[in-house]
Amino acid sequence: MFIPIFLAIPLSDDHKPNRKDEQMRIENAGGRVSYDGFTWRVDGILAMSRAFGNRGLKKYVIAEPDIQEAEVNDDLEYLVLATDGLWDVVQNEDIISLVRATDGTEAAALKLTELAYSRHSSDNITCIVVQIHH
Repeated sequence: MFIPIFLAIPLSDDHKPNRKDEQMRIENAGGRVSYDGFTWRVDGILAMSRAFGNRGLKKYVIAEPDIQEAEVNDDLEYLVLATDGLWDVVQNEDIISLVRATDGTEAAALKLTELAYSRHSSDNITCIVVQIHH
């Protein structure tokens, strides 16, 4: 009997200031990375090392993302785009299980944001679920 295996494949890595490469980039630009007892922050303010719209930290917090490419083939069912408020508290495998068990992408996105909220996510929670039709 064939049992299908469904994998959740992450296409990005969080841009957090505690990553050694990000910390080095920030400090080389003249910024500092510190731990406030709860999370790592750039200049004691921002918990992300790459972001849009942080004018005061623009020298250290860049908007340039790491880019990865993945081939879209018949195995791809869903693409989940979300903020770190979801990824910080829900594992990739749990996300794909919930999405596959939910009827419709809008309902799945809502359930994922509710799940992150119920797990006391301390960040903004935004989620888009895209179903790939072949």
